Parts: sequence; C-alpha cells; structure tokens
Amino acid sequence: MSNEAIAQLFLELADLTDYVGDSPFKSRAYRQAARVLETLQTPIETLAEGGADALETIPGIGEAIAEKILAYLHTGVIPKREQLLQQVPHGILEVMAVPGIGAKTARQLHEQLGVSDLQSLRKALLSGVADAVLGAKKRERLLRLVELKHKAQRRTPLGFALPRGRELLQAIQQLEGVGNALLGGSVRRMQEDVGDLDYLVATAQPERVLEAFLQLPQIAEVYSQGANRAQVFLSDGLQVDLKTVPSQSWGAGMLYITGSKAHSIRLRQRAIEQGLKLNEYGVWRGTDCLASETEDAMYTALGLPWIPPPLREDSGELEAAEQGRLPELVRLEQVRGDLQSHSTWSDGFNTLEELAQTAVVLGYEYLAITDHAHMLGDQSDPMTAFEQRTRAIEQLNEQLGGRPYLINAIEVNILADGTLFAPEKLLRGAQLVLAGVHDHHGLPAEQMTQRLIRALEHPAVDILAHPTGRRYGKRPPNDADWEQIFTRARVLGKAVEINGYPTRMDPPTPIARLLVESGAWIALGTDAHAARDLQAMELAVGLAQRAWATPERILNTRSRDALLQWLRDRRNAS
Repeated sequence: MSNEAIAQLFLELADLTDYVGDSPFKSRAYRQAARVLETLQTPIETLAEGGADALETIPGIGEAIAEKILAYLHTGVIPKREQLLQQVPHGILEVMAVPGIGAKTARQLHEQLGVSDLQSLRKALLSGVADAVLGAKKRERLLRLVELKHKAQRRTPLGFALPRGRELLQAIQQLEGVGNALLGGSVRRMQEDVGDLDYLVATAQPERVLEAFLQLPQIAEVYSQGANRAQVFLSDGLQVDLKTVPSQSWGAGMLYITGSKAHSIRLRQRAIEQGLKLNEYGVWRGTDCLASETEDAMYTALGLPWIPPPLREDSGELEAAEQGRLPELVRLEQVRGDLQSHSTWSDGFNTLEELAQTAVVLGYEYLAITDHAHMLGDQSDPMTAFEQRTRAIEQLNEQLGGRPYLINAIEVNILADGTLFAPEKLLRGAQLVLAGVHDHHGLPAEQMTQRLIRALEHPAVDILAHPTGRRYGKRPPNDADWEQIFTRARVLGKAVEINGYPTRMDPPTPIARLLVESGAWIALGTDAHAARDLQAMELAVGLAQRAWATPERILNTRSRDALLQWLRDRRNAS
C-alpha cells in the first residue's frame, strides 16, 4: 500500500461527503488526513500494526479516521466511501476532480444537465448549455481543461514525448531548491508510447519547488496540486505529473516513479513475503528504513540485483534477477553505425554528404544508404540511377577516407505475393538489401507470414525491415506468425530490423521479444529520411533493450570490417 494511494481515497471521501451534503467538518477532517498521509514516510501498514491507538498518535488522525484506515488495510475498502458511492452518479468523482468544479457545481451540472462523468461534462461544455450553470467565462476555462484532459488520454509516441520531456527536465533542474530531478515513468522504461511525463524531484522545500514549477512557461494549465505533487498540462495537451521526495528517499522515489505498475506490485509482494514493507520512501522493517537513497540499495534490500528500467514490466525480470540471468543489455554507445537511412536519391531530405556529416558527429564507423529501389530515377531504367548513386557513394567514401563508410545499400518493396519490386541486377549490385512491406497491409496472418518468408528466402535479401509495418496514428501492426518468420530468418542467416523511427518503433515490444528469443540476427535502423532522424537510434536501442537484446546478435555492434565480412559470408552462403 502506497501512503499516497490511501491519501487519495480520503480526498475522494471528502468530495463524496460534500456532494451528498454531509457535515463539512467531516470533509475537512478527511482532507486533513489525506495531507498527513501524503507526506507520511513510514508505511501506513507498519504504523497500523499498533492498532487504532497507534494511528491516533499521528497528528490529524482521530478515532474515526483510524477506524477507516484499519478497515481499508483489512478489507481493501473504506465502507463509508463505498456507501457514498452508491448515492452519487457514477463518474461524478472525475467531474469534481476538474479544477473549479466543487460539490455544489457538480450537483447542479448533474441535476440540470445530466452531467455524470468527464464525457458528459465535455459534451455539455462543447454545446454551450453549461453556460446556464457556469457562466460563459468559467465554461470556456473548464472546456480548455477538459479538452486537455481528453487529449492527454491519447498516447504519445516516445520519439515525440522524449525531447519534450528532456526540455522540461532541464527547466525543472534549474529551479531553486531542487536537488536531484528525474524523468521517470514509461519514458525511462523506453516504452514505445507514453500517456504522460512523470518527474521526480528531491528537495527539502517541496512547497517552494512546486510553486516555482507551476510558474514555468511550458505549463499551460494546472490540474491539481497537493503537498508534494502536482499535475499539469503542456500546451500540446501532454500531461505532466511531478512528485517531490526528501533527498534521503531519492532511490525509493526513483523506483516508485519509474514503475511499471505491474513491476511495482511484484516488488511489494516480495517485500511482504520477506516481512518488509515497500513504499515511495524506502524499504522498511517495522519503523526502521533499510534502504532509500539509491535504487541499487532498494533492490539489494529486497534480495535482488538492480534491474534496468526497460525490463521492469513483470515479464520475467524478477525471476531472471533471482537466478542471475539478467541480460547485459545493448547500449547506445555500442552501436557503430545505422543500417537504414534515405537520401535525396529517393525520398530523403538530405544529401549523401549531409548524412555523412551527421554520422561523423555521432561517431559512426558506417552508415547504410538504403534509398528505395522503386524511387530511383526513371523506373523504366532504375539501374542507371543506381549506378550513378553507386559512383557518388564511392567518390564520397574516397573523400571521407572511410570515416564514416557509406554502404551502398537499397530498400526494396515486398509485393503482396512475396516477390521483390526491383530488377535482379540491381539487387545483386547492392552491398546490402533491406526488404520491407510498404503496401497491401492487413492481409490475413497466414498470407502475410508466407509473404515475408518468401521475401527472406530471396538470396539477395539481408535484412527484413520494419517487420510489422505499424505506423502510429495510421495503421496497427500486421498480423503474422512471427515465431515462424523469425525462426526462418535465423535458419537462413538473415537479420530482422528493430526500427527506431518515431512513428514506427517496430516491432512492438512483445514481438521484438520473440525476435530476440528466436536467435536471429538483429539490425538496428532509424529509417532516417532526414539527417536529424539519425538521432532516433536511441529509440531503436531502447526498444531492443525492452526486448532483452544483448549486443552479440546485433549487427550494428560489429566493426565496419566485421559487418562487411558478415555480408560477404551471407551472400556466399546463398
């Protein structure tokens, strides 16, 4: 049990009490109890072991509150809260959570307009009928808040959320009173898409830091503010949650703010099994805090090694940690080059020279120029354009002295029947061939499976690109027998791409995990169509980490000579 979680229940109990018109003294007592519980560091379960008398020694916790805490700890519910929930419209709590809507206004909105949840509130605000209750000015502000909340329910691709998150992190780190600051949550776990940005701040002055945070120019609207946390929205609707902890609880806070929820639940269960308690302030034995300052110490107190954030999904990481089987995940600095990029020779925005310059800045040994075969020059004679580009790449390699070395590669479309849309002579002339699906998405799984396997079996194909074909906001992943496809790739000695382009992040984590487990070779690519897109390698690596990938089977961790030798050996074997 998180102290914050039970504090939230008492805040809701206060709102329900106000809504039904019960004594305002009760609701004030519930809110006072919530403030106390929110900042209480010792786990409430530990303090409750002494019974009601022990709880009543906590300032702000009286006999009635103590009874409710004990009831919740024993049964999982607060009976009074459950009783009041039966008397109010379903969803009214989320209406009252909107700043500016108190119990009286919520009751008027329900009785006069039928508002009972955020959806019906949004409808009333959009239509203008809420003016009769709220007035036009207040309706406009509430509509803005509700629209931001509605927009925040849509998940944002990691590639778009990560730079926004880091920009705001820099601003938070500069606030007076901030010790440490961390961007946690699904961003730290490198999840392909995120619901919000979660920040942790270590400070001895939480009120001062929160007030300064709320004044940052990036903040468009404040949704809620408590004793040690705030929820706000950025101008684009991205939701931001910030939590403060004392400096001595930094490691515990990191673990708490990073999640995932499933991983955290498993850790709490493990703590209980060992006679311990785990909360956002530390690992506890009774009232003694065993660990809190670092994540390493937190895991050690639970009898585990530190678990990398991308693995924290309750997908076998605790069992692997117990057995000493945690993988040495691939790291960004181990990547020596990018195996998918596009220049102005097809649909890219930058020249070969500009791509090469960016690769130099990134410290790459090589960069595969994988322009689309079907976009090279006049399609009645694509070989002429390919040969011209080949000469341009060779000349640039001479000028650069092979740093980076540009690989004369090509990306070819896989047709619906699994054949490749490019002349055989062109395919044989390329140093590296990626094959990917770019049309006829959504075929039946069996047909898509055979389509991809047939493409892999073509002697010229080295890498299966963006295997599931997903694009955020455009199309879901294609369905196929991925285990069969990846196994065939391994048998053939071919590679499958983990694609870090922000709107792709392909394949999704569960399928990427199957890829790693198959033992097939893996190629990391950004699918860059502009020089700046080469920065997306961080996303490809993050997705590979979530799939438990180690560097041994990743082509990009090889030196230039080793990669070129792999290509020659593979071609000779075909």
